[in-house]
Amino acid sequence: MRRFTFILFLLSIPFVVLAQEGDSIQTKELEAVRIEAQLQRETSQATVVIPTRRQKLAAQNAVDLLRQLAMPQLNINLVNSAITTQTGAGVEVFINYLLATQEDINGLHTADVRRVEYLDFPTDARFLGKEHVVHFIVQKYEYGGYTKLSVRENFLVGLYSTAELYSKFSYKGMDYDLYAGAENQASQHAGVSTIGDYSLLNAHGAATDVRRKELVTKSRYREDAYPISLRAVYDSERVRISNLLGFVYQKTHTAMNDGELSYEPQTGAASSFSSDNPAQERLVKWSGYYLFALGEKAQLSFTPYATYASMRDKREYTTSLPTEPAIKNDATEQQYNYGIEGSLVRDLAERQRVFLRLYYGSTHHDVRYAGTTTYDNTFVARFAGGRAGYNFSNQQWNFRADVALQWEENRINLKSIKDLYPVINLSAGFAPSSRHAFRTYFHYGANYPEASIKTPNVLKQNELMYFTGNPSIALSRQFTYDLSYSWSPNNWFGASVYGQYFGELNLYVPVFKHYSGGAALLRGYDSDAQYHRVKLGTSLQYKLLDGALQFAASPAVTMFRLRGHYEISENPFSGNISAVYYLKSFYFQLGYQTAFRTIQGNRVVRYEEPDFWLLQAGWSWNSLNVQLSANNLFRNDWLVSTERFESPLYSETRYGEGEAYHRRLRLSITYTFGYGKLVQQRNEISAQQGAQSAILK
Repeated sequence: MRRFTFILFLLSIPFVVLAQEGDSIQTKELEAVRIEAQLQRETSQATVVIPTRRQKLAAQNAVDLLRQLAMPQLNINLVNSAITTQTGAGVEVFINYLLATQEDINGLHTADVRRVEYLDFPTDARFLGKEHVVHFIVQKYEYGGYTKLSVRENFLVGLYSTAELYSKFSYKGMDYDLYAGAENQASQHAGVSTIGDYSLLNAHGAATDVRRKELVTKSRYREDAYPISLRAVYDSERVRISNLLGFVYQKTHTAMNDGELSYEPQTGAASSFSSDNPAQERLVKWSGYYLFALGEKAQLSFTPYATYASMRDKREYTTSLPTEPAIKNDATEQQYNYGIEGSLVRDLAERQRVFLRLYYGSTHHDVRYAGTTTYDNTFVARFAGGRAGYNFSNQQWNFRADVALQWEENRINLKSIKDLYPVINLSAGFAPSSRHAFRTYFHYGANYPEASIKTPNVLKQNELMYFTGNPSIALSRQFTYDLSYSWSPNNWFGASVYGQYFGELNLYVPVFKHYSGGAALLRGYDSDAQYHRVKLGTSLQYKLLDGALQFAASPAVTMFRLRGHYEISENPFSGNISAVYYLKSFYFQLGYQTAFRTIQGNRVVRYEEPDFWLLQAGWSWNSLNVQLSANNLFRNDWLVSTERFESPLYSETRYGEGEAYHRRLRLSITYTFGYGKLVQQRNEISAQQGAQSAILK
């Protein structure tokens, strides 16, 4: 019995010790453990950001949300809300893998956004081969619907109002969308003053210099646009079918300018000028998207489209000079545009993919000029090509290479020019962790001039200037190399450092020669220029107060070089800064954008826009969002742009006038109401963009 008791005593010793240790642990005060979700991360293919609740509620649309996210890879223009990369390349917007226009994302219900991705050269067939993509992943619902109303009005700049209606209904894999909008604009500040220096010939053939000043003193502009769109989308695990039908009626009732016309040396009494340029456009557009899964490793897609546009452009220019008759150009255009692209994507292995794209498109412009000069022209542009590519990706690496062979034909009446050229894209990404990513890409391609640049017509601009196109203009060759590094160490800081080179060879530029016996000049075009651009910059974002306060900045310097027929060099500095503060249901934003300066290669113009200030306050409650913006409150002038051009025979300075940089107040209100048990708010349909005209201006 004693032995048994002793054994029990020995066995109990560890438990007594454990109990004592447990008691000692309980007497310690443990530190709080905080688990924080990773809201931004880098991969070899994409930058991914998860918006916070306060960011989504404060934003009225996708552009607002991108501004507040301040993704280092993107630049959001404060004036026109254009979305570009930091180097200025265009960015396509997708919502749940469907291509959206700028108007589409105005109707996005940001509360349903789950994450936002930025991708360079994505290989997913649903991105349609686009080079730079912002992709909004939006919550999906089974059935239901919603309607969103948006109104925007601007004050202190004349009439500038917009009203939009979005409505969506979803049931059993089908989405039905309706969009209707109205945009009305009326302004008394929409002109361009021009000071031109002409080197002409007198009656004896000797050079004589004339300075012609055309200064706007009064202007009036009025335009209305009424777009309507319908779309139906069928979406299942293996099939996606989308059909969109859009209609736009747009009318510029007047674009009138009156002003003073003078010459140096003075040739007589002061005179005046008057011009007006009303226009009208009707457009019908259909586009389809058909995606089919072929087994588990392949996808086949087709994207056909067709557009018809009817346009009329009237221009009348008169002066008080007794020897100069009025100049009238009344142009009408019928345009047909259609094409199709087919894409096949197949996975070779878990990390390897190949893709093949075939495409064809054609555009027809039937343009007739009546008035001072009479012409009847037909422009036909056709293109076709094939693109093959390979992609490899894993957790750290992503590599893509594709090569295309593209054929183009441009025909003006009976004269045709054809060209066959390659297009090469190479891109690579390396992400050693979710905090770091290196990305680079190379692009080689070509750029074909617009149809209006190739017209053989000679039209009269004023008493000293005529202008024409050049049917022999060929393609220019383009090169792009981009290298960037992104760093996201935590949810409170993000940065990107980048550099890009862009070059264009055989660039067409304006050239001048004496006309009408030397009494005037004729502006044409010739392919005799090289354009080089290097941009270096960084983009930063930093959050404080648990994300309630956010700062962002993006300084950069760009080096422009134009060689050949013209020799120009510029090294402008640019940058944006912004701050956002959230206070419960309110938010306040301050933004500044430096003056924009660039060299426009094809026009050989030193172009500049003023700087821009934005002060914004917003309030959101349930489905109502109210936003008030104050822009450039201390700017009283109406200057929107300054352009300077210099050549041996002709030089000019142009001052553009408008309301974009004048002080203004802007009130924007959106209200969304849903119906049904579950609501699917994604892929809002939008106004369709107008067609590109071949009318020479």
